[in-house]
Amino acid sequence: MPIRRRTRILLWTALAVLAVGAIGVVALTLALINVPAPVERWLQGRIQLALREHYQAEVQLQNLHVTLLPGFYATADNFVLPNRSAPGLPPLITVKHVTVRAALPELLRSPVHLSWVKLDGLVIQVPSKRDHPPRPPAQKQGRQTHLSDFVIDKVDADGTELYILRKDPAREPMQFELRQLTLRGAGVGRPMNFTAELTNPTPPGLIETTGRFGPWVFDEPSATKVGGHYNFQHADLSVFNGISGILSSVGDYQGILHNIVVDGTTDVPDFKLDSGGEPVHLTTKFHATVDGTNGNTYLQPVKAHFLNSDVVTNGEVAGKPGQKGKTITLDVDMQHARVQDVLTLAAKSEPMLTGKLKLKANLDLPPGPDRVLQRMRLAGKFDVSDARFASGRVAIAITALSRRGQGKPDDTSITDVAADFNGDFSLGNENLSFSKLEFAVPGAVAQVKGSYGLQSNKIDFVGDVRLNATVSQTMKGAMHWVLVPFDPIFMKHGAGTYLPVAVVGTREHPEITVQWKKLF
Repeated sequence: MPIRRRTRILLWTALAVLAVGAIGVVALTLALINVPAPVERWLQGRIQLALREHYQAEVQLQNLHVTLLPGFYATADNFVLPNRSAPGLPPLITVKHVTVRAALPELLRSPVHLSWVKLDGLVIQVPSKRDHPPRPPAQKQGRQTHLSDFVIDKVDADGTELYILRKDPAREPMQFELRQLTLRGAGVGRPMNFTAELTNPTPPGLIETTGRFGPWVFDEPSATKVGGHYNFQHADLSVFNGISGILSSVGDYQGILHNIVVDGTTDVPDFKLDSGGEPVHLTTKFHATVDGTNGNTYLQPVKAHFLNSDVVTNGEVAGKPGQKGKTITLDVDMQHARVQDVLTLAAKSEPMLTGKLKLKANLDLPPGPDRVLQRMRLAGKFDVSDARFASGRVAIAITALSRRGQGKPDDTSITDVAADFNGDFSLGNENLSFSKLEFAVPGAVAQVKGSYGLQSNKIDFVGDVRLNATVSQTMKGAMHWVLVPFDPIFMKHGAGTYLPVAVVGTREHPEITVQWKKLF
């Protein structure tokens, strides 16, 4: 092969390899017959010139070595591609060592085909989406060296480190370790297929993914296209203080780095709150938009299921200025749920109440070291129908109240009385408060306000009870006739009997008292 032709092949092949458009990295070689050192130095200079013109940045490359027989083989060290999206940022791409192999006949094809590239010590540092438009392209001056079109059949880059930089340089970047990374079909301005295995930092777990990436948008890396399928396994949720369980998730994603649409499912067989509740099997199906440059996730919606309850949520998991970590803000809608399921999740003891639950609420969960129930803020409206109390003492009291409220105190056919609840509530600091709470059974309605401690089990409510029957009708025998003259005293606010009451004590031992001073 004439030296001029051989040199030309070396030049545009090396230039093509160095241009790997999806990640901006290069590939070069060494085999049995070495190219003379002066030619290598000349090639290195020409390659750097071509890359500088192509990426409009001061690309660095060291220690280029090339051999031709029995095939094309090249190596190089310390490749650096600056981040041109904004001044002062760390390099977009760095590679400690590059290795390239190709069969000589493949170098004569159009486009040029390189069989294998290996990138050792690849580090990618992606800047966040910019708030300003990209800078105009720099004016090219002097002689230009153009990159030839090429395709790399396979790129191996195991051990790659990926960093997502923050807008605030004082904040630590998001970090991912790609334990295994294989790219196929890389080239100048080309998208590529990829297979990767990476560790997710929070929650810690292993992600396996395949898909298509690129071509890389060097002026705005966050606008680079990406799509594929993922499998996320063995994610330990205990890293979030207050919950535990091992999560798995599968799904598909499509979009650009700062706006990725994800559809998937999650499965946590042993989800648990650290408040002492029982573990439950939690599954979800979700549609979400993810900003891959900062990790902010927008849920639209998430449909969750545990025990016999369904939950639909919409909202976001996003960082806030000056805040470390992300805040969860959700609109929660439960139209097909059981109150005992929620209580099972919140407290380890037997649920105090069973019944059908409907709820709409707003949830706010800021980051922090405290437990989830200490940090959670929840406010909304709820309705519990066909409710029954687990405590036999309370159930007997509810039945007696219904009998007296209907004016049938000795009617034993009235039994197993179900109740209905509705009200406005707020949850904070492990305390459940009610600005309005209405409790109804046949013949009686109670309206109270107060609080219940999820950890202490303490009850503190005040309000009133209104019965359909008069006070004398609530009694039998002689007491009925004794109380007849007092009926007008208790007939207030449109009720047959009006009683101001207080409920205090604990869930296991509630004490209901009439506040006589408020009656007179």
